Amino acid sequence: MIIGAEELIQRMNSSGAAFDPETIRAVDKVYPVRISDYYFSLIDWKDPTHCPIYRQCIPDGLELEDSQKEDPLNEFRYEVSPFLVHKYYSRAAFFCSNICRMNCRHCTRKNTVMSNRIADKTALAPAVAYIKAHPEITDLLLTGGDPLALPMDLLEYYLAGFRPVVNTIRIGSRVLVTDPARITDELCDMLAQYHPLWVFTQFNHPREVTKEAAAACDRLLRRGIPLGNQSVFLKGINADADTLTELYTKLIGIRVRPYYLYLCDKVKGTAHFYADYKQALDVMEHLRYRLPGYAVPKFIIDADGENGGKVSIEPNHILEETDDHLILPGRTEGTTVRYNTASH
Repeated sequence: MIIGAEELIQRMNSSGAAFDPETIRAVDKVYPVRISDYYFSLIDWKDPTHCPIYRQCIPDGLELEDSQKEDPLNEFRYEVSPFLVHKYYSRAAFFCSNICRMNCRHCTRKNTVMSNRIADKTALAPAVAYIKAHPEITDLLLTGGDPLALPMDLLEYYLAGFRPVVNTIRIGSRVLVTDPARITDELCDMLAQYHPLWVFTQFNHPREVTKEAAAACDRLLRRGIPLGNQSVFLKGINADADTLTELYTKLIGIRVRPYYLYLCDKVKGTAHFYADYKQALDVMEHLRYRLPGYAVPKFIIDADGENGGKVSIEPNHILEETDDHLILPGRTEGTTVRYNTASH
């Protein structure tokens, strides 16, 4: 079941939580409420306003007080055929869906995708023609919305059409987190016919790594589909080293590799989630000491503007440099080590 605004108000009345139903209705008119029954069940009603699940799915009046840009990443400026975006040299993105199993309140596309503009089968042929005419494109991302929220026959139609013209296909989906029951054996068997295929998801908090989510990941992994995770650094949810250490430890325990940690984009309606990049860099430095290397994601700023794009940001670990040595951070926090660079 998908919960809309009025159903949400009824359920919150039953929960006994303090809330303003008119705020929910007002936000819903601009940024629609859409929550899976499963994700709603994870909310901690003993302290809902501090619950990371609650904050990601329940509307907040602050969404309407934000003056940021609607599309700072200029994604649709690079639309080369209906629903096909070619922003990066070797990679393209096909916006095959405008729906998700849940409308996340921090969504970077909350102003651009949740509309009446819906891809259908007629969008495939011009997209394939463009890719054929641009052989530099070797990787295709199916995104949206959420491709795994589509009817399975429509998703397979897109996969079958794109499979012959690219080297790799990626699916960006949060269904594994928000409604893992949709990851059925039937779906996984279908996806496995279109290798090499990758799935990238978005776990943001350790409380999302449930037995149901782990089982959904396992069903994909058993079909040889690699899984990566792209978290968003969110104020009040995961913007600290302890939370992310726990999250990434749990993820590698279910064979989902942490890939990116995004700074929350400055998108209209999301400013209350934004944390300073310096805070994120400090957290990343703690993660470097606490986690095995393969569990530490790249910290990414998706820069806006005409020449913007994804940039990996790292602190400078050369603390001192001379002609014959470097001073580097040591293997434990707060220590340093001298590395001799001279050849003799």
